[in-house]
Formats: sequence, C-alpha cells, structure tokens
Amino acid sequence: MSIWKYEIKKMLLLHKGLLFICLYFFLSIGTMVILDEPANPEVEMNRMQYRFYLNQVQGPYTEETEHFFTSEANKISDAKVALQRVTDNFYDGYIGEQEFLTSSDSLAIILKNEVGFQLVYNQYVYVRENPDNRKFLNTNGWDGLLSNDSLDFLFILLVLLLVTPIFCYEFESKMDALLLTVKKGAKTHTLCKIGLVFVIVSLLCLVTAGLRYGFYSFKYGLENGDYPLQSLSYFGTSIKDVTLLQSFLWITIGKLLGNLCFATLILFASVCFKKYAITLFSCTTVVLLPYYGLKLESSKFLWPGPLGFMVSTGFFRGNEFKRNLVKDQMELIFREVSFTSWIIVFTITFSLCVVMLIVILHKRTNVWIVQHRKRRRRLPLLILVLGIAVSMLVGCNSFNGVMIEGTYNYSSKGSFENDKYRFYMEQTEFGNNQIVFEDKTSGEKHNLVRNPMTSLTQIGAPIYGDGTYIYYMKIDFEKIGFQESATRFSVIGVDITRFNEKIIFEKKLSTDKGTVLGLVKGNTYVASFYLTVSAFFLDESSLYLIGQSNGQTEIRKINRTTGAMSVLFRIPVLRSFAFDGRTIYFVDEKSQIVKYDTKTDIMTSIIDLVTRDFILTDTELLFLNRKDQQKIYAMNLHDSTIRKLTEVPVLSFRYNNPYITYIGKIDMKEYQLFIDSSSN
Repeated sequence: MSIWKYEIKKMLLLHKGLLFICLYFFLSIGTMVILDEPANPEVEMNRMQYRFYLNQVQGPYTEETEHFFTSEANKISDAKVALQRVTDNFYDGYIGEQEFLTSSDSLAIILKNEVGFQLVYNQYVYVRENPDNRKFLNTNGWDGLLSNDSLDFLFILLVLLLVTPIFCYEFESKMDALLLTVKKGAKTHTLCKIGLVFVIVSLLCLVTAGLRYGFYSFKYGLENGDYPLQSLSYFGTSIKDVTLLQSFLWITIGKLLGNLCFATLILFASVCFKKYAITLFSCTTVVLLPYYGLKLESSKFLWPGPLGFMVSTGFFRGNEFKRNLVKDQMELIFREVSFTSWIIVFTITFSLCVVMLIVILHKRTNVWIVQHRKRRRRLPLLILVLGIAVSMLVGCNSFNGVMIEGTYNYSSKGSFENDKYRFYMEQTEFGNNQIVFEDKTSGEKHNLVRNPMTSLTQIGAPIYGDGTYIYYMKIDFEKIGFQESATRFSVIGVDITRFNEKIIFEKKLSTDKGTVLGLVKGNTYVASFYLTVSAFFLDESSLYLIGQSNGQTEIRKINRTTGAMSVLFRIPVLRSFAFDGRTIYFVDEKSQIVKYDTKTDIMTSIIDLVTRDFILTDTELLFLNRKDQQKIYAMNLHDSTIRKLTEVPVLSFRYNNPYITYIGKIDMKEYQLFIDSSSN
C-alpha cells in the first residue's frame, strides 16, 4: 500500500499531474460550452416550430405519417395562396376590414410553424428511404455525441504529460538503477506503476465520456436512445444492428481500450528510449502519422495500434461513396469495417500490448545483470512540424467601426456613392463580378479589388457603404480536378480614403465532419446559407445577412465579436428592404411595412401603410401606395405625416437625391420628379 501511495503522490503532485488534469477538464468543458455548434443549427434557431411537428411524427415511419406530411404540405401551400388573395382583395376594396382580419389571422396560424415543418420534412425524406431501421427524433444531441471520427487531441496531450514521466523521470535523475536494487524495486514496483497508469487513464476516459454525454443531454437532449443507429444520417449506410445508446457505450469502451493501448505504448517507449523528447515524438508519430497520412479514411480503423480504438466511431459506419465529376463515377470514400476485421485488428493490437508489457517487465526486473551500456550513437532527430490548425466555427477580426451613417436600400445593393466616388459592380469578360469605383471629377475608373485571384475567389454581387468604408463579400474556393468547393466566406471593409483593407468577418465553410480539440467543423447547413447571401449590411457591432433557407428569405444577425448567429425574421417574398443604421424596414406577408429595432428587438407595424415597393431616404420613406392605385407617397420619418407625390399610378421607381425617376403604369413612359417641389 505504501508503494501505491508513494506513486500516486509522485504522479499527481511531484509531476504536476493533478494540475494537468484540472487544466484538461477546464479547457475541455470550456470549449464545449463556448464553441460547440449544433449539427443542424436550423433546428435550434426554430426549436419551437420544429418541436411542434416532430412531436406529431416522432417514432417509426407509418402510413399515417405519409398522409400527415402530404396533407400538411398541401395545407401550407394553400394557406400561402389564400393569404395573398385575401390581402389583395382587401386592398382592392372587395372585402371589409373585419373579414380580412379574421381570414388573415386564421391563415397566419397555419403558416406560423412552416419552417419547423420544412425541417421535419427533410428528416422525413431521409427516414422513408429505409423505414425499417430509421426513426424520427431530434438528432442534434446524438449527432454531436456520435457523428464524428475525430481524435481528442487534448486528451492525447494529457495522457502524454501524465504517463511519460513515470519511467523517464527516473532515467533523467539516474535513479533507475538504485530503485531496482531495493527489496520491492523490481517486478512489484513496475507492476504498481503500470497498474496506476491504467487506473488513472481509465478513470479519466470514463469521466470524459460522462461529461460529453451530460453536456449534449443538457444542451440538446438525448431522448430515444433505443432508436436504431441508422436514424442518424452519418450512419445511414451502416449494417450494424445497434441502438444509439448501445453505440455510445461500445464507442466509449473502444476509446477506453485505445487509450490504455496508447498509455502502454508510452511506457514501452519510455523504457526503450529513456528520453522525454524521443518518447513524446515517437508516440505522437505512431498516432498522428496514420491519422493524417492514410488516403482512405477507413484505413485508420484497420491499422493495428491505438488509433482506431481511440476514435472508434468509424467501426459503426457503413460503405460511403462520392461521385467523381472528372471520371463521372462513384468512388468509395469509406469502407465499412466488418466484425471479422475488427476481431483481427483487436487481436493484433492486444498481442502488441502484451508484448510491450513483457518487454517493460523484462527491462525493469533484470537488476543484477544491469551493466553500463555503451553510449548509443546519437541519431539525427527528424523535425516533424505538426501544424494542428484549430478549426474555428467563426473567426471574427477586431474592427473598430464607426456608427453607420446614411441609409441602405435593398434595391441599390449593387452600388454606392459618396461625394468623391461612385462604386458599382460590373461583370468581367469571364463572367466574374468585379467592384469598380469611378472618380466623379475626372471620370477615371479603377478596380477596388486589385488582386482578386478570380480562379479561386468569387466576389459577391452586393456591396455596402457607410460613407467612410465600402464593404464587399467574397467566397474562396478550392479546386480538386474539375470540382470546386467553397472553403471560406468573408466580408471585407475598405477605407475609402486610403484604400486599406480589413477583414470584418470570416467564416470557414468546410463541411468536414471531423473535429479538432473536440470542436465541430463547419457543416452543410451553415455553409449552404452563406452561399445564398444576396445582400448584407452592418452596424457597429453586428453583421446582417440576407439569404435563403428552407425556401424562405431569412435575415440573420451575427455578433462580430462572439460569432453568435440568430435569425431575426423571415420574409416569404423579399420585395423591399431598408436599414438606417439601427432600424430595419421590410414588407411582411400582408404588404405592410414593419420596423424592427436592432437594439431593443421591438417590431412595429406602420399602421395603414400598405405597399410592396418602398425606398428609405434620410428624412422620408417613399412608397407605392397599394391603397391608392400604386401612386407614390412619402412619409416623414420624424412626425409620420404622409403626402402624395404623384397623381398617376406608378409601375416602378428609383431614387437619386433629389430626384425620383418613375415609370407610369398607364403610358409606360419614364418621368422625373424633383422631390422638394413635387412637380414633374
């Protein structure tokens, strides 16, 4: 017992093991709490709507489920058409206000949970492909817990720091020979060290698994653990007959075996090399070299050693294919690991561990024949630069912006001008977008983005200006053969006075399912939204993106400091949109203009102001009055007084201070109106 107490004290206190353990759990929990993102962010952004429909179909696929989705899809589609018809009839004077309110309110209730229906419908499409082993459930929790083939690099580092000094400390301090001469300094002492390492590593592995289970259970919920593993699309092609909870338990056992094997490898390298640096280098290489070096992802699970078991998730995946656009054929990207292959890998790995333990005991028990060994020839150390890039979900650069001045209108998203320059988007001969700025005095034109690398970078069509800065967005691509994939979305700010660039916002669009330090990389749900962004604007702290999701236009707000994203609101059809630096103006499904205060999150409808097209100026809101035959009206932003600007119906109009240019609806001719005098 005294040997155990001494070794525990030495491992946890003398070697600072307790400090490393506390630091590991602090970092591990911190990264999960702060940087974890759901596998499907849309579900979390629309939790109530999603739950509304999921609760009605949760469980196995049935004929009733089929009828439910068919009828609900028709109901939502009919409600959209009916709401538009009722709105048009009301403003055309065919129905009264009371009838309009009654009808529109009942239809709005049907459309309230439309986004949630679309999310559950996407899951329905997946489940009905193979209803025998797939069920409806909230997948975010189980996806976060199971759906990745990644190494926990923090845990690997912890095991290295805890286990390496066990023997290396004695060799470095020249105490190894002395310890082997004492009564219990031979086999008993070595077995005590090995046993202590196994117990500590096992406890840490189990506690880590428990913390992860608790975290995902608390944040997303881990209900329906008895559902088949194939209910998660990540394991959709698997033929393993296991449940979600059983998979988690087996994966935990596999990781436990892998980490014990890794600890054994460290002990073996310690008694063979007797040096910290060589031990750390060799053990890390044994794990990371096949992890990053093997071409086929499933090969690491057929590689004898600790690597496959330290990941373990891949043992439950099925055969996966991806179409090669160059060869126009399907290529295998993951080969399912059969039970026979698992047995063979386990047997070889277990045998290697037994051999390593025998060698450790042999080298630590030959006390009386220990001789002064010849100085080994110094081997050249191979320098391995392992650049482990932490895949941040959102990277936001510090930017001290000023308060936004002026107004932004969706109709002029492709241009901006100040007193000196006019900025606008034009297409090059290769079909790519390029931002051009023109000097108003000299008429000279120059490209704003001087080296866009058009083959690998796409400049977005929308631009945004606030007087001091002009902002544009770009998407970086990587090209493999003839196939291109988006890798990064960025918003760049350019100082108009000095033309210096700053990165305002940056988001990695990788759709890999692996993780680094337990952090989930970007996924297809997030990436697909960034690829649909049609406009953007920003204030002093947040970035606002207008894009498509689930068939609707969404306005999302992103905190440029924390990277937190939220959906502000959805617009079925985006007609007109404006922003004055604080308040967002848009047209809702009833053709009413709605104001949204970005500071207080208060949304207010402008009563009796009905339109489909409007333009926001510094002092007024210009709009086509739906209640007066589409004539142009102006509402003062300060006192809300309304005045008529034209006596004829208008088809469309644009504003270029101080003139309004419009096309008459009757004669289709173009007119210009000087807004101050209200004369044509």
